[in-house]
Amino acid sequence: MSTDQQTPTLHLDLEPGSHHTGTASLVLGASACLALGTLPALPYLVLLALPFGIAAVASGARALRRGVATTPGRINSITGVTLGSLGVLGWAALMVLWFLVDQAVSH
Repeated sequence: MSTDQQTPTLHLDLEPGSHHTGTASLVLGASACLALGTLPALPYLVLLALPFGIAAVASGARALRRGVATTPGRINSITGVTLGSLGVLGWAALMVLWFLVDQAVSH
């Protein structure tokens, strides 16, 4: 029995076997960046950048740790981790900016 079967874990893969292709990480990372891009039109959708970004980083790291089968899969995983990180950092920057603007307006 493998450790995957013994340990209950949260599987963020969007399709069976996608941890071998890095696709889940790439999709989640792209979703995090797209959520940041909705700021002018749908400001509350930006809040999704944080969970999508965290999920992309976790999925990409898991795919790389388990061993991605092909070079395009490794590229997908690394790109997903990068986009997810940008989503998390962009979300954090927006929250700091929101806090600073709120402080400036309240004084």
